Amino acid sequence: MTRIVMVGNRKGGVTKTTTVVNLSYELANRGKKVLVIDFDGQANATEYFTNGDEEFYIGDALLNRKFDITTAIYPAIIDGEKQANLHIIPGRSGDVMTKLDMDMISLPRREERLIAHLAAVKHLYDYILIDTNPGTSVLGLNAIMAADEFIIPTSYREKSIQGIEMFLAHIEEVKFIDESEIRFTILRTCLRRASKRELAYGDSRIGLTWNGRVADTIIWDKVVFGDAELANLPVSKFAPSDAGAAYYKDFAKEFDSYEQ
Repeated sequence: MTRIVMVGNRKGGVTKTTTVVNLSYELANRGKKVLVIDFDGQANATEYFTNGDEEFYIGDALLNRKFDITTAIYPAIIDGEKQANLHIIPGRSGDVMTKLDMDMISLPRREERLIAHLAAVKHLYDYILIDTNPGTSVLGLNAIMAADEFIIPTSYREKSIQGIEMFLAHIEEVKFIDESEIRFTILRTCLRRASKRELAYGDSRIGLTWNGRVADTIIWDKVVFGDAELANLPVSKFAPSDAGAAYYKDFAKEFDSYEQ
């Protein structure tokens, strides 16, 4: 059964794209077939996984019911090599995604278009990961409606934790369900070992509010993540011996073990 996963938080700067890129890469390395869909306006996942010369992007499918979505699916390219188990439907940078969102506002069934297109290809994948921006948008509605589950990266800063609350409330409204019905995993990222006070606060705040919904794996703050981003590489490809490379390997193993 395909797991369709939206990665999101209403707060920016919590490593959503970093999580999508590294988790998808590690799941693919575990033998899973993975499709990444780039809904983020900065198209950073696309920058990681493509040469930037792809003819089609996600907007071609969302604007046209008859569009063959398979033509917008490309093998991810990492360090010059096409990946057999990891594919991407690219986004576009600049104002393209903003214009796409505006173009979709008046369309019929605007929030169900991704679901309709994924019906034709989801059987080909074990995982479909959707990278999104922090705000609310028609693209975000499509991602929420299509997703069966959610990964919510967060730091322990209060604004980031508030972003979890807002994101879950938005999912409740869009899917017309209660929080208890949402399948979600909170992934703690950007945590600083030296900040004892922040760690104590975050452990208490998140643990009390979402007990049982927090991943065991922690993505500790490390310089290597910024360096890997500059190189447009997953961290375990960029620095396989660095301790940071193990974090997303561990999370991929943990996330893959969750009962469906």
